[in-house]
Amino acid sequence: MVDEDVRTPNGSEWRHHREHRDETRARILDAALQLIASHGFAATSTREISERLGFTKAALYYHFRTKAELLAALLQPAMEELVTLVGGATACTPAERRRVVERYVDLVATHASLIQVLSDDPSVRRSSVLGSVMPSFHRLVQILAGTDLPDVAERARVRAALGAVHATLVRAEAGDDPAILRSVAIGAALTLLGLKPGGRGRPPPD
Repeated sequence: MVDEDVRTPNGSEWRHHREHRDETRARILDAALQLIASHGFAATSTREISERLGFTKAALYYHFRTKAELLAALLQPAMEELVTLVGGATACTPAERRRVVERYVDLVATHASLIQVLSDDPSVRRSSVLGSVMPSFHRLVQILAGTDLPDVAERARVRAALGAVHATLVRAEAGDDPAILRSVAIGAALTLLGLKPGGRGRPPPD
């Protein structure tokens, strides 16, 4: 006979539990990103994160047992978007390269705070978590260069184009018009890659 005090949560209760868990994880990640952006990844402790949220360390460990797990969760959305972006590029035509530039600009705009942390914090750049995204980044370079075997000059142009995108969006000032920033970032990247707006290409400068 089943004890009447023991019952299995119904679907509504499980849904509520998942929603509460997801909301709590989102709050933890938001607080962690703010602290890491201010103090650096190495200098940010789980104690600081839990205190910022009014949690006990045990409550934080329920969601993220280590800082590495927390960093992986912070990076996951942007990494998945990059994997999807390069995986959907079927050719290196000027039109496809332009499409990839536009989508990459949107990715950077969405994750500007996170990318700033990646750019400024050596301890994050050295993290093994980033290792899994390197093949996708290398594929991004190939697509933007327009060849599977880019030479030194072609790789340099891609780095310059990506640098222009990051500088425009990640270093933007509060109150800057997002539409203007997007247009400038896309235009700068296309120019550095030797592409004209509308997908028409021109040979890169010597």
